[in-house]
Amino acid sequence: MKLAISGIFAALFSAAFPCLAGVGSYLFDMGRADSEIRKGYLQVAPNTLYNDRTGYGWLEAPDHAFDTLYRKLPDILLRDGVTARKKLVFKAKLPAGKYFVTAVLGYPGADPMRMRASVNGQILAEGVEAPWFRLAYQTIRKEVYLDKGEAVFRLESHENGGVGLYALEFRPVKAPVIRAFSPGPDTDSSEIDRAIGGLRQRLRKDSGDQAASNQLDILKRLRMAMTFYEQGGWGWAVRHTGMNQIQRMYAVIDLLQPVIADPADPLYFNALYLLARTQYWLVREDTLLLPDSKHPEYFAALVKQFPNHPLLRMYHGEKIEDQIADTAGGPEWAVLQREAMARMLKVIHWWVDKRQAPNGELGGKYADDVEMLRWWLPAILGADDEKARLGYSRLADGIWHSGELVRGYDRKTDDVEHSAELFRDSHTGMFLVRYGDPAYVERAMISMQNFGGVWSGITSRGHRHFKSYYLSATEVWPQAPYGVDVPLNARALLPGLWLSWYNKNPGLVQLLSEWSEAWVSDAAREENGKPAGIIPPAIEFATERIGGYSDRWYDPGLKYSYYRWDHLGHIGELYNHLAGMYGVTGNNRFLDPVRTVAGLMQEGPDPGTDPAPGSLAWVKNTLISGGEDRPSGAHPFGNIFALASRLTRDSAYTALTGTYGSPYNRFLLTGNAGELLGGFEPILNSLRYNFPLMTSEVKFTDRVYVRGSELLTGMYTGHFGRGFEFPSLVATWKNTGTDVSVLVRKGDPVSTLISLFNAGAGRDIELHTWMLEPGVYRLALGTDANDDTLPEKVYHEMQVTIRERVGRIPLTLPAGPTILRMEQVSPVIPPNSPLPDVALGSRDLEKDKNERGEPVLSCRVHNIGNADAHQVKVRLLRSGKIMDEKTIPLIQAPNDLHPKSLIVTFPFPEDPASCTVGLVMDVPEINTGNNFVKVILDSTEKNDPE
Repeated sequence: MKLAISGIFAALFSAAFPCLAGVGSYLFDMGRADSEIRKGYLQVAPNTLYNDRTGYGWLEAPDHAFDTLYRKLPDILLRDGVTARKKLVFKAKLPAGKYFVTAVLGYPGADPMRMRASVNGQILAEGVEAPWFRLAYQTIRKEVYLDKGEAVFRLESHENGGVGLYALEFRPVKAPVIRAFSPGPDTDSSEIDRAIGGLRQRLRKDSGDQAASNQLDILKRLRMAMTFYEQGGWGWAVRHTGMNQIQRMYAVIDLLQPVIADPADPLYFNALYLLARTQYWLVREDTLLLPDSKHPEYFAALVKQFPNHPLLRMYHGEKIEDQIADTAGGPEWAVLQREAMARMLKVIHWWVDKRQAPNGELGGKYADDVEMLRWWLPAILGADDEKARLGYSRLADGIWHSGELVRGYDRKTDDVEHSAELFRDSHTGMFLVRYGDPAYVERAMISMQNFGGVWSGITSRGHRHFKSYYLSATEVWPQAPYGVDVPLNARALLPGLWLSWYNKNPGLVQLLSEWSEAWVSDAAREENGKPAGIIPPAIEFATERIGGYSDRWYDPGLKYSYYRWDHLGHIGELYNHLAGMYGVTGNNRFLDPVRTVAGLMQEGPDPGTDPAPGSLAWVKNTLISGGEDRPSGAHPFGNIFALASRLTRDSAYTALTGTYGSPYNRFLLTGNAGELLGGFEPILNSLRYNFPLMTSEVKFTDRVYVRGSELLTGMYTGHFGRGFEFPSLVATWKNTGTDVSVLVRKGDPVSTLISLFNAGAGRDIELHTWMLEPGVYRLALGTDANDDTLPEKVYHEMQVTIRERVGRIPLTLPAGPTILRMEQVSPVIPPNSPLPDVALGSRDLEKDKNERGEPVLSCRVHNIGNADAHQVKVRLLRSGKIMDEKTIPLIQAPNDLHPKSLIVTFPFPEDPASCTVGLVMDVPEINTGNNFVKVILDSTEKNDPE
């Protein structure tokens, strides 16, 4: 695909325009006298003054010529031009008649120009701005009638902002040579390529064929626009063109504007359709990218022309339902869950099967692709969908190996909202997707090396703070206005919070505690007008001044508005971190800021007039309203209160969760099925309709999301949010699929109550418990036909013992409704000491050769715990029998955040596909689920943990 597009590039812009000035078209390339000129054009330098002999030149000349040094578009016309402070006037002699006049306006500076263009007093365009968004030029085209035997082109500045001109064309209006294109608005690139080839062949026979020349120019514009549009956000396309996707989308618009200037063109509607789609997706990405977009107007015209075109109807706003298999049967919550999951998986499978590249990319650039993962977890943790797990893991691995990361963080320095997303969005969820896989635990260790070594330091007050909110893996920007710590820096630390939960790495827990303590102390202070107890939006690192460099504590004046205090969704990330740190350490002080917010919101809003910004009343009212960035139907602090309630069992947080929590969290409190069922509306509105706008039509992958997907996460797993905020799950599942619906009704450290409905045949599944403390439990399965959680008949009872954080319990699930109840009989006291965690991952077995050249099986054994591992037995097993065994005397604990592992080798087995490598120790460890890996080396499959 890359070679084909590269060939198109060369074909579109290396071929010469066949028409010379004076033969039919009058084509002028403005710029420096020594610059390269596009073949077929006449050179116009600043000193090319008009005279009757040449028949063209300046009546009012430019002040100077410029070289853009712009090589991203392979178009010589865009490499230089001319500018003037007030106006340019150019004259050309040409026969009377109708012409299409095309002008490329602009210059490569930062200050905007606003221009008016006219020919012989006829306005071509008014108020043209350049640079235009992210392009240094803008093209205009209009049909005019010239009756004087000359054309006087005037380019005038509004308010003396200057004018710039790259090129000017006068092409006589001619009927197109080719009119027979496929009907409908869809443009087939091969058809356009054939037409371009035919016109070139025709022009080789008759270089003066003006109709063919004109149509070739338009077809090449359309074909280049199609190329740029289809390249999307793929990494190879960015490297190939030197432009990111948004820049190319603007280039598409500029290429197409001249095409739609002629409604009589046989490809008018094709170009209009591509233009409308381009504008639609730019606006979907950000309305500020194209505030004057005309895509609704364009789609309305297209639907009128093609009323039966389904995609056009979708773009025009019609909801067309996507058909799936019937999901009826069982209680209503189960029916809706099966429908939602079936539709979710259809979307995920499309992306994995049709779009995902081997390096994990989904076509929208890595930084946008990762945002799609935010709603994939219920498909993996609930429905146990292996394709979703593959796609999720492939994207995480692709990012890790892409070169975009250095030591587990973005290599480019940017604000933390953007620099954190590559690793945070792709790897935090891997603690759940592949629990205990040493690769992902160690990657989090590597990333957290940046925290103490690069990002943070000790302030003059003795607190640990980030030195800046602009950071990368190798530097921070400590100078004003960047030298501030912000609550959103918690995003960069989210993988570290999970790592601290997994193995309580003492060095990392200490660093995170110091940072958390600093924010708690700063929240308690009254300074710069900030009320006591409220976390500020910025802390200047040098002085620890509240509000950073601003005199308004609530508005630090940073680059993006979401760093203001009233954007609670972003401020809330620090509150989530502090609640999580309480869960990791038990330090009650970390909840002080959460308590303050809870107390203010319990008081209710202050009556009367609007309070002054920054005042305590304003803070309270903002908290209750949800702030400026409150998503539809959700309060930014709802999940924070749900987490705090779960960790503390404090009734104050429970009450606030009932008021501000998500539908699932409210259901847990009330048992009201209406809360649950109502939560499906945003999910199904996202998934039921217009499937192509979630898949094949998408240009920006961060705009593929399922609203309300946390309801599914909650139902399947009992989690309070979307899954990756903090590991507070009740259950995950194996071998469930879409036939098995799950509703976690209750979960705490000593009991669990879960409803299941199996719409298929009986099957063996596996329950993984997360919240239950180690202990002996009574487990009961019973039928529950009326869905009241009281079994009509208990068909299976047993005792199970959970010794680790995650218990693995095999179950046989019959068809129909089941209620599962687990209650602790007696606790198992876990070791009150640091624990090792020896581990193997799917990448840790390799076929190698020893020093004698003999084939060996190489096994890398990791310790991802927080205590040294002694006398680790590494066994090669076949059918449960030991074939060979090696002992590793010691693998140190990675408490310095540097991964620790050793390699052992076995003679290569004759039939490796039937073998397993297992790890055994005589002492407890954090997780034994990562101690066995199947040996699959002679097939194309990867090694997968058992």
